[in-house]
Amino acid sequence: MRHVAVIIETSTQYGRNLIRGIARFGRLHDWQLHFEYRGKTAAEPDWLADFKGDGVITTSPDQRHSRALREQGMPVIDLQSTLVDPAGEHLIVDSDHRAVGRMAAEHFIEKGHRHFAFLGYNDQSVSREREIGFTEALAARRHRPLLHHTPERKARTFEALHRGDEAFIASLPKPCALFCCWDEVAFRAVQSALEQGIAVPEDLAVLGVDNDPVFSGTSRIPLSSIDPDIIRMGFLTASWLAELMEGKPLPKIKLERLVPPKGLIVRQSTALDAIEDPVVRRFLELLRQQRPGLLSIEELARDCHVSRRLLEQRVKAATGKTPRQLLSQTLVEAIQRFLSQTDYTLAHIAELLGFEHAERLSHLFRRQTGMTPGEYRRSAAT
Repeated sequence: MRHVAVIIETSTQYGRNLIRGIARFGRLHDWQLHFEYRGKTAAEPDWLADFKGDGVITTSPDQRHSRALREQGMPVIDLQSTLVDPAGEHLIVDSDHRAVGRMAAEHFIEKGHRHFAFLGYNDQSVSREREIGFTEALAARRHRPLLHHTPERKARTFEALHRGDEAFIASLPKPCALFCCWDEVAFRAVQSALEQGIAVPEDLAVLGVDNDPVFSGTSRIPLSSIDPDIIRMGFLTASWLAELMEGKPLPKIKLERLVPPKGLIVRQSTALDAIEDPVVRRFLELLRQQRPGLLSIEELARDCHVSRRLLEQRVKAATGKTPRQLLSQTLVEAIQRFLSQTDYTLAHIAELLGFEHAERLSHLFRRQTGMTPGEYRRSAAT
């Protein structure tokens, strides 16, 4: 059995997924992991100074104990470093951050966007690399994104952080596709946009990175996010450490070095195709924001400041569907969310969505889906 110390923060999805990947490798190769709950800036624990195990994986910014162990001959992988050999290849496992940026650009282009923006940090290498991938992919299509960086860490006050982001978001054209360096930034961008009356995703599509459920699931508009496959990165990091523990020098290890992103999870924040027509964007925003069971096409047209006939023409031209079809779709999707995510009665769901009677809700749902609400709830639970 190998004993491996894992000194990785557990406060973010990135750190937890690294540990999951390392543990996956460890279970296959009879490793005992030694780790504890940690914050991002915590120093290495004092127990590491007396560690008598076989190897260490660390991301701690204060590495006095792991450095001492390395000097004593223990294999140590420091994922905070950015080691590159003379040939330009990474000497540690890393996420392919530029590929993450390219994936973001491709997603927005497929959605039909023509205006793009990036929000990140100017003192974080991960953010810079993702920005480069994003801008290069857009440049190949003759697009140039607007860029905004938060202040250097030493000057990053709460006021500077939020006011800078707010001013940048307010200045963006509509519609615009905003790529954020990670989910925490995307979460903040959605919050800032909604506070300023900017509709997400109708006016501003927002995409993050890490697929962190803390941010993607608690955002007022569920966040689309790129999964950089950090679990695989953890698995490969462990495989590198295994090679070191067998006595092989790091530059001679011929294993995968850059991990490509696993995929993009589309949620509401980028779910819509880009729509240039402001009347249609307003119509879609109204569908999402109000109790759909109370809405009529006439009222929606009035709130969009156009006639019903003109609304129907412009919505059909922009989306390929009629306002009535989109209203019915919105109603069904709202009913499905309540049926799958709550145990509310049909009467309570009808009241929340603005239906006068639960029978009308059931009739609409069955006509649109071919299932009763009860049948759908049972299928969603399996």
